[in-house]
Amino acid sequence: MSRAIVFSGHETWEERELPEPEPPIGGAVLRVEATGLCHSDVDHFRGNVHTSWGGAFPSVPGHEIVGRIDKIRPETAAEWRVEEGDRVAVRELLITPEGNRIYGHDFSIHEGSGLYGGFAEHLELLPGSKVYRLREDRPADELTFFEPLSCAVTWVAPVRQGDVVLIEGPGHMGMATIVAARAAGASTIIVTGTGRDRFRLDHALRVGADHALDVENNDVVERVREITNGQMTDVVIDAASGSPETVNLAMHLVRKGGHVVLAGMKDGPLEGFHPDWIPTRRITVHPGAGLDTERAAELINAGQIPTTDLLGDSYPLDRFADAFSLMTERTPERDSIRIALNLS
Repeated sequence: MSRAIVFSGHETWEERELPEPEPPIGGAVLRVEATGLCHSDVDHFRGNVHTSWGGAFPSVPGHEIVGRIDKIRPETAAEWRVEEGDRVAVRELLITPEGNRIYGHDFSIHEGSGLYGGFAEHLELLPGSKVYRLREDRPADELTFFEPLSCAVTWVAPVRQGDVVLIEGPGHMGMATIVAARAAGASTIIVTGTGRDRFRLDHALRVGADHALDVENNDVVERVREITNGQMTDVVIDAASGSPETVNLAMHLVRKGGHVVLAGMKDGPLEGFHPDWIPTRRITVHPGAGLDTERAAELINAGQIPTTDLLGDSYPLDRFADAFSLMTERTPERDSIRIALNLS
């Protein structure tokens, strides 16, 4: 049997035991070592799944999955270039002939084995899954950082060597964007947040930011002008979730001819936006959408990512309530840059 956290879709959860699966034809079974928590897991708990094809309940959540290949058919091992016992990162996006699926979001426990999310001791890997080898010398909970990094490495596509990059939002996606921007060649990295983010702003400096600005206690436009000697930033990446006002601020922080990447999920429509900003200032706007798990694994395996400093807090499965509480009830006095479940 495999212990698993199951979300009902109605803001309740329970720990259940599901039968341990056998590897399907063209697939495998993963022994989950660790899974990172993400704000989309909170949305999932509340019954909201951010995919165009919806979601399914009750379901096992968790999509930032690191584990070891537990069982695999020989022909699949040859195709995936892995063996039993190998540690791998799991790309959460599964592309099938019937359409796209996401591990940890839109599989019901009544479908197949039901073990299609990372908040469980085992994960059934279906045909078409992508897995990438990960280093052995770091704890698995640190390595779950591959998943936010796999998004961030696509968000920093406009960054060129020597660019000044500003990142709005010091959440775990903002932290991923800091290290991705540095790997892409950024010379100066500025991070913005609110007074509530003080702990995270301080940590942003620890993982590679050069400046961390509180937008509630600074004239951020003026401070950026000072930092850049009036040139403003080459690239602004809006990784902030919640208020859409950061989109307007991004337009004021980027230089003429610069780039704005819109990545953070917003609570509602945007007011006060002037479309003329884009053509008159020659601003290129990019969608913050993309996933490159292979590149993220490469950066981690090459030692270019400070995974220890990017972990935050880690909890065993039987303390899921504590882990989830830290995600949903954070305060300036009780906060973490990132949270993981350790199942090994």
